[in-house]
Amino acid sequence: MKFVITGASGFLGVDICKELLLQGHQIKAVCRKESKGLDNLPKDERLSIVWADLNHLNDIPSQVDNADVFIHLAWQGTICGGRFNPELQAENIQNAFTAMRVAKLIGCKLFVDAGSQAEYGTVMDTITEETPCNPFSDYGKAKLQVWKEGKVLCQELGLKYIHLRIFSLYGENDHHYTLVMSLIQKMLRNEPMDLSPCTQNWNYIYSEDAARIVAGLCNHAISVQNFVAEVYNIASEDTRLLKDFVERMKVLTHSTSTLNYGAITPANFVSLQPSMYKTLKASPVQFTPFDHVVKKIINKYSEL
Repeated sequence: MKFVITGASGFLGVDICKELLLQGHQIKAVCRKESKGLDNLPKDERLSIVWADLNHLNDIPSQVDNADVFIHLAWQGTICGGRFNPELQAENIQNAFTAMRVAKLIGCKLFVDAGSQAEYGTVMDTITEETPCNPFSDYGKAKLQVWKEGKVLCQELGLKYIHLRIFSLYGENDHHYTLVMSLIQKMLRNEPMDLSPCTQNWNYIYSEDAARIVAGLCNHAISVQNFVAEVYNIASEDTRLLKDFVERMKVLTHSTSTLNYGAITPANFVSLQPSMYKTLKASPVQFTPFDHVVKKIINKYSEL
């Protein structure tokens, strides 16, 4: 099949590209010319670049004759203040709807977009795809709006639709400022760290595992004749107290860092305990153990 992927040079996008190439597919990677992740894209004759930024997705049909699946990962304002910027998030919503229309124009059968666990808000119990959504950030509200209105638009356009509710991705190619990456760097230097109490449930999914799940879901949706629109949690089956993940990283780095739990009070309390029953039924995978990924991250920083 031929895939069009926006945000292809991003953290998850690169791993999805690698997985799809392993499965023998063709890829049109939609990228900005100034993207810092271009060099991370796999070098393969079946992958070609389509130049279009997020606000000019209508440039895609002039560069892509046809495709089967459109995966929309590109999104502005995913970190820090951007998550609480309603104007920026409103642009993202309209860009997502533009992407759906573009997918129809180039003959796609399936549209896939990246939602977020932020759509659920604060949930203290197990989170299934049927759990009511109460997002507190503009980011989460925007992702939820795309799902609610997007499934209607996709049905009107005749597109099958998958909305991915992605939980906490991590991996050796993640941004250096994320919790896992920053903690490992500091632990390797034996630096003290101020943390929240870390008493909530948490769930990490390795980016490569997430990519395999996404590829499997695409195959599933294409193959099921009466598939219309579905939400899928993208997480692992390894849910623990966040403190347990932190302590495990300290053991694996052989660190003497002092961990100051409770020194930071988070603005919003988030607990992650996702159910993967629905997702794994459609796209079964073998998950990579947390320790294995942390060791890969340690090796990366040890080689710098």
